[in-house]
Amino acid sequence: MYIKHEIYAADVSGIAAENLPWEKLAGKNILVTGATGLIGTLIVDVLMKKNLDDKLNVKVFAAGRNEKVATERFSDYRGDKNFSFVKLDVNEPINLDAQVDFIIHSASNSQNKLFSSDPVNTIMANILGTYNLLEFAVKSKSERCVFVSSGDSYGKPLKEDDVFDEEYCGYINPNTLRAGYLEGKRAGEALCQAFISKYNLDVVIARPCRIYGPTMRLDDSKAMSEFIMNGVRGEDIVLKSQGLPKFSYCYGADCACGIFYCLLKGGCGEAYNISDSSEILSLREIAEYVSSLAGKKVVFELPDEMQARGFLKVLKVVLSNDKLRGLGWTPKDDTRSGVKKTVEILRTIVK
Repeated sequence: MYIKHEIYAADVSGIAAENLPWEKLAGKNILVTGATGLIGTLIVDVLMKKNLDDKLNVKVFAAGRNEKVATERFSDYRGDKNFSFVKLDVNEPINLDAQVDFIIHSASNSQNKLFSSDPVNTIMANILGTYNLLEFAVKSKSERCVFVSSGDSYGKPLKEDDVFDEEYCGYINPNTLRAGYLEGKRAGEALCQAFISKYNLDVVIARPCRIYGPTMRLDDSKAMSEFIMNGVRGEDIVLKSQGLPKFSYCYGADCACGIFYCLLKGGCGEAYNISDSSEILSLREIAEYVSSLAGKKVVFELPDEMQARGFLKVLKVVLSNDKLRGLGWTPKDDTRSGVKKTVEILRTIVK
């Protein structure tokens, strides 16, 4: 595994031990896009764990654009007959010379700074990239696809105390730079429904909220990620606002587990929120908690212009997870325990 830590190994083992119909994947081929990302890494590690422990014999095609990163992340699988890295840009037609039975599409820009610095690829990975993968799924006669959308696709709440269930539709102003990500996810979901209708393709939509965990990029610009890295490095926690907004979060292992529930138990055409609902903390409360782990303090600093353009200007975004719980999924970590685990793991990696 990329992360040599007992906590991470326990997370992977915990997902692999879930009471799911894993036999559906036995002897099949699965393509995971965004495989070196926060969620994709966990998905690949769990599948390879199932191969090792339970002889699932699922062939994993881990797709990404950076072969060097993939080589580092998946060094343990080098030479394994059930693992292949596929250098792939989803914005190009998919020409994978293999039968693929299942697809998990998790490739996407999801950082504020990338919404601003790489806006075209941000939107196209979710529209053109999703189209290319769905086209490939039809040609490959795939059994099921999971499109990893986003809780951000709900937009702004219509009322401050609204909780977003899967039928909710908030407001999005398309005339903003950040809208490329939000509208791209919405359009990607619409494409899924179109392929279900026209080609009878089996597609499930996962809507994760704000995800964090030890497999995140160390230069991730999301507020939670920056707080965690400040804590890992023993620095003061930098808060670029008064810290009033409250969002649903989810620890990476719980999110990956939720995606497996979507893949193996979800309904075709259905969308499922993936979020922890045990405690909704404000950005300031999270910053204060991380700073307490590091023995540091919270300092306030205004964002630069580029970062500010990518911020979501709402005070509360809370996702209901009742529908996914109905499939049997339960998050194992709340925000505090997930953050603590993430900081502890990354302290062994970041020098």
